[in-house]
Amino acid sequence: MNPVLDLASPLGITISLTPEIVLSICAMLVLLVVSWRHKTAADSRLAGWLSVASLILTGAALAWLAMQQFESEGLPFMIAMDGFRYLSSALVLVLALASTLLSIGYLEREGITAPEYHVLLLLGTVGLMFMTASQDLIVFFLALETMSMAVYVLAGYDRRSPASSEAGLKYFLIGAFASGFLLYGIALLYGSTGSTNLALIGAQFADRPIPVMGLLGMGLLLIGFGFKVAAVQFHMWTPDVYEGAPTPVTGFMATGVKAAAFVAFARVLLSCFPQAAPQWRPVIWVLAVVTMVLGNLVALNQTSLKRLLAYSSVAHAGYLLVALWPGSPLGTASLLLYLIAYGVTTFAAFGILSALGTGGERDVTLAEISGLAQSRPWLAFGLAVCMLSLLGFPGTLGFIGKWYILSAVIAEKNAALAVVLVLTTVVSAGYYLPVIMAMYMRPARAPLVYYSVKLAPAAAATVTIAIIATLVFGVWPTELLNAAGASAASLLNGAASAVAGR
Repeated sequence: MNPVLDLASPLGITISLTPEIVLSICAMLVLLVVSWRHKTAADSRLAGWLSVASLILTGAALAWLAMQQFESEGLPFMIAMDGFRYLSSALVLVLALASTLLSIGYLEREGITAPEYHVLLLLGTVGLMFMTASQDLIVFFLALETMSMAVYVLAGYDRRSPASSEAGLKYFLIGAFASGFLLYGIALLYGSTGSTNLALIGAQFADRPIPVMGLLGMGLLLIGFGFKVAAVQFHMWTPDVYEGAPTPVTGFMATGVKAAAFVAFARVLLSCFPQAAPQWRPVIWVLAVVTMVLGNLVALNQTSLKRLLAYSSVAHAGYLLVALWPGSPLGTASLLLYLIAYGVTTFAAFGILSALGTGGERDVTLAEISGLAQSRPWLAFGLAVCMLSLLGFPGTLGFIGKWYILSAVIAEKNAALAVVLVLTTVVSAGYYLPVIMAMYMRPARAPLVYYSVKLAPAAAATVTIAIIATLVFGVWPTELLNAAGASAASLLNGAASAVAGR
């Protein structure tokens, strides 16, 4: 018989929070180190490598917790103990590790040697892990603010750059505005049910119509999450913030922050409002369609590679909303799988972009990368793989992700949403393929123009692993499919058990 984890006891609570506690302690230790050594590039590198060790140690703690197979007793707890949490937290840790490895050489090259950058990245990751694990709206909101405060500062971290300062200020103002919607929605749900626990709220709404106050709370939560995942028309901050922030931070926001926001979004909808699907499904449907259409159409007009990837991120938020729409085991599994595919591919793209320019890489345009394949064939190949995966080309992980989403939508007999996804994917070829054409089919601006361009060893290893994973799992995705399916089932089974045992 499996050991029983008493979540009402201090020991049980501590065990359930082992990964987050480990990462928090490590972040404090790194903070102590940087308060002692914070003046040179070597000090910044030391903080970076300590952060890498911290994230690896946290990953080991997460793996240990996932293998324990505890059975919980008593009332639903504020922290989820399911496969959905473990897989999404592992994804967040991998993306944070990649961001740290990419940042070590980038910060030194840009002359940004303040090592507290890595402490902020670790604290932001703590917030993201709590977001993926939260089974209570108060815990989720505290986690969101922990993450947001760190990322606000990271977005404006390059104090010499007006664009970076603008990015930090815009992200702060609009993020605070969006948090107000979330907090008001939480308050209305509490007023309607007397609880902030997701399982208890879902149990109360299971056998009776949701009252008006509850519907208003759900609507405000949808608006708040719309801002956090950058869905149209809540995406206005995304292009400017992504463009102005240091590129490793942009990669972290576009992948880790988006992944945690979608995981929390799915958990709230499927735990609190499974019986209210007729009310929230039309909203998600409209958000998905307008996000896919507008994100892809505006991306067609971009010449800056960084801004193009920003609007690409908006378009992919639309695809992820399509995966969220069914509310089924297959749909939830496709959401997780696409978050993995999108996260790995997008981070590799931003990693390669970080090598192609200086000062935030805002000036790297399609014309600038002309002929890249002549002087840096491996960088060109890696970027080409990223573009093809984001497009959904067969043989890449992005194709498997989109195919899985289409399967989930077709299973729910919604052909219209599937058609929009396919058509907007075709439109996206209009801005992904020109990147490849510029690198391989156009002459360079000058001889050996990118001869000196290279990634730092740690960043090169990170990008290489991401590209290999994109190709390998694009051909052999069975393990990822099984993991995503099992994780999605654990979330939905847990929600159903809470309703049955109310």
